[in-house]
Amino acid sequence: MIAMTSKSAAKRAAELRDTLNRANRLYYVEQAPDMSDAEWDAIFRELQTLEAEHPELLTPDSPTQRVGAPPSDGFAEVIHPSPMLSLGNVFDRQELAAWHKRVSVYVEVDQFDISCELKIDGLAIAIRYQNGVLVQAATRGDGIRGEDVTANIRTIKSIPLRLAGDDVPPALEVRGEVFFPVSAFEEFNAQRAEQGLQTYVNPRNSASGSLRQLDSTETAARPLEAFIYSISGPVSGMLQTQSGVLSALKHWGFKTNPWSRVASNLDEVGQAFDAASADRPELDYGIDGVVIKVDDLALQARLGTVGRDPRWATAWKFPAEQVSTTLKEIAINVGRTGSLTPYAILDPVFVGGVTVSQATLHNADVIAEKDLRAGDLVIVQRAGDVIPQVVGLAPENKRGSDSQPFDMPDRCPACDSAVVPDEEDVVIRCVNGRCPAQAVRLLEHFASRGAMDIEGLGEKLIAVLYRNDFVGDVSDIFDLSGSREDLIAIDRMGETSVENLLKAIDGSKTQSLARLITGLGISHLGSENAELIANHFRSLKALINSSLRANIWRHIPIEDKGHPNLVKGLLGIEGIGPTIADSVQDWMQLTSNLRILKNLDAHGVKPPVLEKRDDGDLLFAGLRFVVTGRLDSFSRQEAQGRIKELGGAVSPSVSGKTDYVVVGADPGSKADSAIRMNVPILEEDQFLRFLGGEVPDVDETA
Repeated sequence: MIAMTSKSAAKRAAELRDTLNRANRLYYVEQAPDMSDAEWDAIFRELQTLEAEHPELLTPDSPTQRVGAPPSDGFAEVIHPSPMLSLGNVFDRQELAAWHKRVSVYVEVDQFDISCELKIDGLAIAIRYQNGVLVQAATRGDGIRGEDVTANIRTIKSIPLRLAGDDVPPALEVRGEVFFPVSAFEEFNAQRAEQGLQTYVNPRNSASGSLRQLDSTETAARPLEAFIYSISGPVSGMLQTQSGVLSALKHWGFKTNPWSRVASNLDEVGQAFDAASADRPELDYGIDGVVIKVDDLALQARLGTVGRDPRWATAWKFPAEQVSTTLKEIAINVGRTGSLTPYAILDPVFVGGVTVSQATLHNADVIAEKDLRAGDLVIVQRAGDVIPQVVGLAPENKRGSDSQPFDMPDRCPACDSAVVPDEEDVVIRCVNGRCPAQAVRLLEHFASRGAMDIEGLGEKLIAVLYRNDFVGDVSDIFDLSGSREDLIAIDRMGETSVENLLKAIDGSKTQSLARLITGLGISHLGSENAELIANHFRSLKALINSSLRANIWRHIPIEDKGHPNLVKGLLGIEGIGPTIADSVQDWMQLTSNLRILKNLDAHGVKPPVLEKRDDGDLLFAGLRFVVTGRLDSFSRQEAQGRIKELGGAVSPSVSGKTDYVVVGADPGSKADSAIRMNVPILEEDQFLRFLGGEVPDVDETA
């Protein structure tokens, strides 16, 4: 056999790739195979051999890349170019009509076509293509940032590695849903059972777990599929409707869901919903409703978003599945702020795709209203197919003579301390600062992503560490490096896990002061106000000194001359009200909390000091801004950062002290407040010119 030249090998490899990619599309997307499995295998092996002999010919779109890559240490973070929005929900025709009316009023159009698509019960995914070749895939995550699962997405045969057609945009991001077909899931579970392995509960959770395998060869072994349903960002000028987008996606080689309707009125939407309900049992994938979208893309753009929900779309959800089970006990959970919350312990029951053994009961008023008691037969559902809840008593419920109404405890179940009613929050609260249940919840909060973001320090590990006296409060976390060998001895930890944990803890020592304050768990204090407090104190040392003064003066009447009134100082911060100011002072006056701050400092927790600057010569010196709505040039956080860099201040709400309100798309109530209070409004182009040094004329502001 004469060896191929590099040129002839490259040509042959391209032919083989095209043939296999076309065959894959016909088989997995269009369900119209044009070659036998034996023919496909022979071509695949020839391509493998060519790529082995000529490694330079290996390309990202080669079908040989679907077998998986070597195991990864973890998933890299991906920032979505545009947020992956969630959907609002409607549950009946009246709520749908209300949504339709809101849309009509907003765009001043009474009649518009509506695209109806099945709401697939899977895992949302974003996939980017450059010049028609798949380059990156990411999970939805929190909508702003997700995980890079490119290697795993390549293994899904219904997702094209290279797009078809000559009209594919050079840069394209599509959105879709990865799912585990029901029939394939049942077969997969049967195989695992035969092998003595644990089986999975439902296709959705299995799809999510499969896509997040660090070893993509594991993903490749699981028969996942995907439906693609939208294009992110600007679309081609030839695409004017959502139904047109679906046609274009199919033309480019994506697998789109064959069930879709375009309705011209709400009656037709209702008919589509009824048809989906009827078709649901026969489908080979899970659905939990119908996605309703304004079909006209220009109208979609005009409608924009509110919060994280698009105004132009909603999900009409199927009624939640309801089952009956026994309410064995009403138990109490103690939160990190000491609030006592009742919950139901149930006889385990399968509902909405999962086995439920606990459900929320909210508060004593809800229990009394539903007249729930231990031993009752109750109706359970998963609200929105997510949160288990007790709907009420089952019609066939019968009570014995020993049945007793539920009463909230007068002592904390975790520490046996007295509890007191908190009328402001309508809860009962344990006031013992050393309550173990509160300590564990607070440790979880401190390590969470929104606070100190200590990767690897999750709920289960924290409970183990607390139970074994490794940690008592948040400052003890930073002393764990001295217990390395003891940590390794903990079940399922191991040397690598401990090293990664200690590295994450050490890295968190330089988190911002705002994150540190957020993690302290001060009542009523969220991340936004924590940043305002951080900008006031500017350093951990100043926070310690203020707490020290609050401890010294806590027994002296506030009216006494010379009393360092912390509350008064906090109320001078724009955006901080009496409730938060009182809560911060109450927290700082506790000696135990002063000790925590001192221990954090002693353990080397060093948030960067926020230096005071002489901003007198900066462009925005002395000016106070509020930023609201969606900006095109940068995110809201980036806009606020630019204001601060130029010496300005940023407030979360409009007041008489506000100099300008910067508005983007969908600004909401803050723009209304600015108009009502006669505060100058800057649209994005005016704000950009202001950043460039062109001071706006107040009379010309919006």
